[in-house]
Amino acid sequence: MEVTVIGTGRMGSALVKRLAKQGFDVYAWNRTRDKLRDLPAKVIDDISQARGVTFIFVSDDEALNAVKGVGGDVIVLSGTYSIGAVTAFNIRFTSMGKGLLAAPVVGGPADVENGTAVYLIGGPESTYQRVKEVFDKLGSIIRLPTAEAAMALKLAYNSFLIGTMALLGEYVVLGRTYGVDDDTLRALLTKTVFKEVGEKYMDRMLRPKSPPSFTLALAAKDVHYAVKSAGDAKTPLIVSSAVKSLYELLAVLGFGNEDYVRAGLLEIGPQNKDVHGRGDT
Repeated sequence: MEVTVIGTGRMGSALVKRLAKQGFDVYAWNRTRDKLRDLPAKVIDDISQARGVTFIFVSDDEALNAVKGVGGDVIVLSGTYSIGAVTAFNIRFTSMGKGLLAAPVVGGPADVENGTAVYLIGGPESTYQRVKEVFDKLGSIIRLPTAEAAMALKLAYNSFLIGTMALLGEYVVLGRTYGVDDDTLRALLTKTVFKEVGEKYMDRMLRPKSPPSFTLALAAKDVHYAVKSAGDAKTPLIVSSAVKSLYELLAVLGFGNEDYVRAGLLEIGPQNKDVHGRGDT
């Protein structure tokens, strides 16, 4: 089966590699052609040349709105977008007779490449059945009735996780302020419902690796879309709005390229120093 990936950043590139490993005939396009280098895919010159199942992994609403004339039989939205952008895209392309699904991904690039990611697939069952053999080889699947529902679940999950990371950082800061060492902070988490959160994220937070798979700037974008989508439906998200403000402020202060899990550790002040005393340089 032919599959095309439009947008080959970290997640799109990982999907190309996964599809190629599973034996699919993979095509790829990216606005920056350097990001296509060394990928196991046939490069296409224009998105109109996309064929088969076409995964859209462009960066944001603006980039999604710019996607016009894309080829392929079934289009799959796998990036993270606002509900309004998904609805507009859905109307535009289904009116052209193309099948459309939303399948945002829970997990990072390594999960996508290894087949351990979760795909939240929303859209008509008849359309899903046309591409089921592809998703059967990609990872775990959660089916939802509409593209909007799938994107809403992704935005809800991301907001929950991003907010949790901010609070985890503040947990560390408050403990350290009163002389509690990191090992003790971790030990408490391992004895509670937060065991897996502590095990998975504390080392990543305290000993960051470069480059991060998901930046603070990207996290700010996702929470913004969640708050906007809820606001459009007249269902305000009070806590997520506060989390959005935190991440947007940190991005403005120059922390946008930090790993998002460090948000609660980054000190907002005139010298922009984090809790380790490192200036923003």
